[in-house]
Amino acid sequence: MKRLFDISSDFSFYLVIGFLLLIDFSIAGCYVLFTLLAMQLIGHWIVNRKLEGFPPYFKYFLIFIAATLITTIFSIDRAESFKDNRELFVYLLIPIFILVINSWKRLIASFGAVLFSGILSSFTGIYSAATRGLSLDHRLKGFTSHWMTYSGLLMFVFIFFFIMLFYQKGWKHKLLLGSGLLVLLAAILFSLTRSVWVGLVVSLGLFIVYYKPKILYFAVPAAIVLFLLLPQTVKSRVFSIIDINNESNKDRIYMVYTGKEIFKRHPLTGVGANNVKEVYELYRHPEAKQANPHLHNNFLQILAERGLLGLLSLVLAFAALFYFLVRRIRQSDGTAKHITIGSLFVFIGFLVWGLFEYNWGDTEITFLLFFFISVPFLAPKAYYEKVEQ
Repeated sequence: MKRLFDISSDFSFYLVIGFLLLIDFSIAGCYVLFTLLAMQLIGHWIVNRKLEGFPPYFKYFLIFIAATLITTIFSIDRAESFKDNRELFVYLLIPIFILVINSWKRLIASFGAVLFSGILSSFTGIYSAATRGLSLDHRLKGFTSHWMTYSGLLMFVFIFFFIMLFYQKGWKHKLLLGSGLLVLLAAILFSLTRSVWVGLVVSLGLFIVYYKPKILYFAVPAAIVLFLLLPQTVKSRVFSIIDINNESNKDRIYMVYTGKEIFKRHPLTGVGANNVKEVYELYRHPEAKQANPHLHNNFLQILAERGLLGLLSLVLAFAALFYFLVRRIRQSDGTAKHITIGSLFVFIGFLVWGLFEYNWGDTEITFLLFFFISVPFLAPKAYYEKVEQ
């Protein structure tokens, strides 16, 4: 029985690699592999009579989960909210990653799977842009359901491995990794997804300030040259970020009004998970041009869905995650420290992007985010086994 539910087995590891490879291509395939892994994890806990694999921040996510279940009881449509609450099982990915990726070889293979999947997905987007042109009518989605998901997944991969490039030794490895990053960057730019661009620029800008501020003397001119070389469609999209007359920008302002009105009527527990779309028309700003299924901001969406109870618990969870990542950086050295730095700035990119998009509600995004926030908390041998070899 123990062998059957051995979460650290090679079989479990192959499932994790398959899961990471499929995030960019098949959410259905990910769910199949996740279900198998979750069954193994639960069996592992039962057989060993011990709960393990939880990083120090996880208890704060449990508080958010509890708050979500409480707000579901007061939902305007409990059935819809309970249906949406199935996504809470996804949090099991965190202990799964931590227990399965228990060696240096497995860690490197996991990073390789994530990078390979991102580059392959980027090529599909670049090919689409080359054959169909760059247009808001033909946004790059790859094999995902939405351009936000597509570009957001690529952003995570780009941020992490861009940071790893600074710590990578050997010019051959740097050249190879740099080539892959160029492919990722091209697809991100061609996606025309402004919120992802903002998250990317802020995250990497903060990293450069942290790593060596003098690099900005070269990075800023390089960014200007890159901008001048971009297709006009991309340039126009960049300028639209600060265009107050842009309809999309106006609509995001109107969403703040909508969220505020929903909160005024449902302050403590909100309207319930996945129910903002049901009441949007009731609280919609009179000048808003379109209805929306969500409010394009993580904190505003959670406030409307789950009220103050949900929002405060989410802020607490995010603050705890940030704190423990920073503490991990201070306590670590070498490879472990570098990986944690990369994960921290991936999280920062996610947070900034989430000010303009409800990315916390995107399943594929949480799949990959949970991977990046898990790897800094692996067993020590996953990092230092390399030194021993």
